[in-house]
Order: sequence, then C-alpha cells, then structure tokens
Amino acid sequence: MRLHSILLLLLVGFGSNQIQAQTDSLKAKEYPSKYIIEYAQDRNLPMAFEDTVIRRNEIYHPYYKKNTVFQDLGNIGTPGRSLLFEWNKNTDFVLGFNPYQIYYKTPQETRYYQTKKPYGDFTYTQGQKDLLLFSAKYAMNFSPRFNFGVDYDRVTSGGFYSRQYTSGYFTNVNSNYQSKNKRYGILANAIWNRGVLDESGGLKGDSLFETLRGGNKAAPVRLYHCQSRFKNQTLYAKQYFYLGKMETVVKNEDTSFVLSRAGYFSHTIRYDQDAFFFDNPKGDKDSTLFPTANIDTTGIFYDSIASKTLLNRFAYAYWTKSNEFQQSFIEFAISHKNIQVQQMGLSNTYNNVWGEAKMERIPKTENNLGLKLAASYCMSGYNQNDFKLGGDAKILFKKLDLVGGFYNQLFEPDYTFTYYRSAPFSWTNRFSKINVTQWRVGMGTKAFRHNFTLQFNQYIIANWVYYGKEVKPIQSNDILLINTLEAAKTFQFGWFYFENKLIFQKSNLAIMRLPEMSANLRYYVNGNLFRKALNFQLGAELFYNTSYFGNAYNPSARAFYLQDQTRIGNYPMFDVFFTGQVMTATIFVKYEHMNMDWINSGYYYTPSYPLPVKALRFGLRLRLYN
Repeated sequence: MRLHSILLLLLVGFGSNQIQAQTDSLKAKEYPSKYIIEYAQDRNLPMAFEDTVIRRNEIYHPYYKKNTVFQDLGNIGTPGRSLLFEWNKNTDFVLGFNPYQIYYKTPQETRYYQTKKPYGDFTYTQGQKDLLLFSAKYAMNFSPRFNFGVDYDRVTSGGFYSRQYTSGYFTNVNSNYQSKNKRYGILANAIWNRGVLDESGGLKGDSLFETLRGGNKAAPVRLYHCQSRFKNQTLYAKQYFYLGKMETVVKNEDTSFVLSRAGYFSHTIRYDQDAFFFDNPKGDKDSTLFPTANIDTTGIFYDSIASKTLLNRFAYAYWTKSNEFQQSFIEFAISHKNIQVQQMGLSNTYNNVWGEAKMERIPKTENNLGLKLAASYCMSGYNQNDFKLGGDAKILFKKLDLVGGFYNQLFEPDYTFTYYRSAPFSWTNRFSKINVTQWRVGMGTKAFRHNFTLQFNQYIIANWVYYGKEVKPIQSNDILLINTLEAAKTFQFGWFYFENKLIFQKSNLAIMRLPEMSANLRYYVNGNLFRKALNFQLGAELFYNTSYFGNAYNPSARAFYLQDQTRIGNYPMFDVFFTGQVMTATIFVKYEHMNMDWINSGYYYTPSYPLPVKALRFGLRLRLYN
C-alpha cells in the first residue's frame, strides 16, 4: 500500500509540469491523445479521442460501472455475474462460467494509443477495511508508427464480515506497430490475470445477522479455512498484411507514395492458460455445500480445473473505397483451436475448426442505412455443428436512429456442464445442443442535449442448461422465453442533472430467475467554481431491483444455482458523493450504503452473502495527456 501511495505522489509531482489545463464539459473534447481498438482497426475506422470528463469517476467497482443489476458475494473481487440477460456468444469452445471475468484484461478491450507525449491515467482508491484499488494506464509512442502500453489493476479488500478477503492482479502489456510503407501492421498483448479470495460459504443463518444493527455485525459462516484461486495468461498477436495500390502524393516540391488500403490478409495467434482452484486444507464440512458421498472421512481436498488453448485464425477482409456516405467491410475467416482440459482423473483434447463470414455497411451520414450480417459454423471438435447466423440493421434519420436485429445460434453446452470432476461433485452428461433465437428493436434520439434510448430484446431458447437446486446441471425440455426492455434518459435543468436507467425483464419459466425491474438513478449538481478552476459534481446515486428468488452460490463448483428459500432485492443501495476536477487531477469522496438499517437489516445481492455496511471511500485520479 505504501508503494502505491509513493508512486502516485511522484506521478502527481511529475504530471503538474507536463500537462495542460482543460475546460471540462459533458462532452469529450478533441485532444491529440487518440486510441483504437481491434474492432475499429479491422474496419479501417478512425481513431477515437480520449474522453477526459469527470463523469462517474466515483464509481470504482467494475460491476457498478458496467451493470445496472448484478449479484456478487458482498465484496469487491468476489465471484459475480450480471443479471441483465444478454446473449452474444461466439461459435467457440467455452470451458465454463468464469465468475471473475469482469475483472479480466482481454485483447478485444485493449486500447492502442497514438500520442505525441506519453499518455497516463492513474487512479488510487482507498477506504475502510483495507480497501485498495490502484489502476495505471500508460502509453507512449516511440515513433508515430510504434506504440507501447501497460494497463494494470490492483484490487484488494478485507471486507466487512468474516472470511471476505480478496486480492487480485490484472495486467496487460500491449503494442501496436505499422510499417513505414503501411503494408504491415501488428497488435500484440501479453496478459496476466490472477487472484485469491477466502471462501466463507455464506452465513450459517441469515436471521441472526438480521437481528444485529450497525457497522460491527458478526455472524457465523459455513467455511473457515477454504480458499479459491484463479490464474489466466494470454499471449496474443494479430498481424495485418494490407492490400491496395501505392498512390503518388505531391505536396509543394515533395513527392511521396502512400498506400491506398483496400483490405488485408490477417493471421491471429492466441495462447491461453486458465486454471481455477478450490482448497479445503482443514476439512471444513457443510452438507449444503459439499455432498459427503464424494469426500473421504477427513474432508480434506484440493480441487482444480485447467485448460490450455492455442488459436490460429486466418482472415481475408475487403473494404470498399470509402466515400462521404458509407464504407463497407467484408471478411472471410477460418480458425483452428487446439484445446486441452485437465481435471481430477480426467483429461480431454479437442481440435475445433470453424469458418466465419461478415458483411457490413457502415453509414457516415443522416438518412442512411447500416447493415451487419454474420455467419459462423464449426466443422469439427468439441463444438462440431455449432452455428450462428444473423444480422443487425440501423436506420439513421436526422433526429433519431432506429435499430433492429435477428440471430439464431445452435451450440454445445459449456464443457463443465458436460464433464466435471472434483471431490464434492462429479458428473458426465450427454446434453442436446442449446438453441437460442434472439430478435431486438430499439431507438435512440439525436435531437436533444441529453438523448433518450430504448431497446427491447426477446430470447426464445430450447434445451437450456442450468444448475438446479442440488448444484448439478439440468437440461430443460420446455421452451424458455425471456423479454427485456431497457430505457435510459438524462434530464438537465441548469446545473442539475437527473440520469435515469431502467430495466424490465420477464421469464416464462422458473429455471431463469431475474428481477422484474431494476433501476440506476444518479442525481447531481454539476458546475464550476473559482472562476472555472474547479469543476465539481455533488449528488447521490441509487441502485435498486425488485424482490426475487436469487440464485445461491456454491464456491467449489463456481456455480450460481437455483434456490427457493430466500427472496432478495426490494432494497435500495443509496450512495452520496462529491467529485471535483482541477486541471487533470480528479478527487472524489463517497459515502456508500448510507441508508443501511433505515428500512431493514437484511440486505443481500446473493442469499447468505450480505451487502457491505456503510463506509467512506476516497479516491484520486490523475491523467496525463497532450
């Protein structure tokens, strides 16, 4: 902790002489520090300017940043999942549900920068119970064609209750290179994600916890010595061999030759190692968590599951010559992935081979049409005969956009649904392939200062696989129908802002448990003081979802499974905050769960795992840019 603090102070001192002042607004301003992600690079889209406004800086928790409704185990860094049902699954092998995925660094989310001076974004967050979050992003260009970057997160917290300790390290070292003649380019990543957490198994009895009030609640838990660990390593490189003609450019008395790109051949190579561990070194026993039939008399066991995958993907892409109205993107690809999975007494190897095709029309003006069509088919391997087919359309008008889409996917259930070997659990299943049909419609206005968005999704699912009440996979023979509706709108009256996001969800079967209504309301004052030297926000934020039978969690199986005993939800989480920005330094102070014990003393996102008690947090963010 001291090392992080010293480093941050040094960066503040260094940055004060290297950066320029900024006039803040609610819109991103154009600065020379720009970035691109792989998706945009593939489609020959322009680089995006870094957003330097102070919006939502006090929301440090990844789940609160990215989700309106979710469940975790009551402390940052614990297993969790989004409760907004979404489906965007690739035709590829999936080891199983990863409850830590939201914290992981990935190649697809990597930002490759182009900046004249080094770009930096450093955030330090501190709070009660040894909460520490340190985030550092740094990028520099050794030349206009070669960029190097590091993206690092450190997350750790002791938690407010027994056995809640978490610790994680998430690191991405990346690079982007373009040759002088622009014929060759490469994106490269080296990623390490790892962490450890104590497993409590949840409270032994919620009723005892709910009789207590205040910030010093202590209730017995089910496990006192168990621990979970996870490790991931990803090595990734994508090479582009660009196609097109060299064109002569004459400027004054200088003549140069510039490649007019028309597409590319690409080769992607990716190596992944994933491992999950669950240790019970003292033989903790609990019949609700560990079926005794599969454990020896001592109760001591060490479980693990690990996989290694090696992907090679070859693609050809073509861009139509861009004009002021639209540009097009067409890609054909074939991929091979070697897959090795190891568990207790079980080892399997597969070779997935699949093909893909994409056709897109990307509009650039109003009164225009955008289209995306995609298809993929797995020819061999664990996912043989899996396919995905569908497309999206977007109609752009002057004052609003209309969107719609349709997808159908047939796929093999995740590997751990089919094969699983551990001390408490063991199964081998032969499930039918799952079929998901999705259609969606939506709209977004463009005529107002703060626009309105609305989107409806319907999912029609056959052969859905889920964890039943005994923590074992079950396949449904009934058709599962899920409807979701999302709406978002910000209202402004002078300095006062009212951000509203609502989600409505409905499932026709009890095998899918979702809160029917969720809300995130963020109301605040945004203004400037001291002759605009200080831009600030002062306000409150509320997260809420209606009551439902939320899934319980089993730490050994890493599974959220059905339960019918405990309703959770119908409890608002209320925070107040102050955020201020001076030049490029941002500070925030936040009082979380201010409403604790106002209504009741039983509050959970997951049964038997209480939410954190009220706590004061503060943070500092420093950004260095041109």
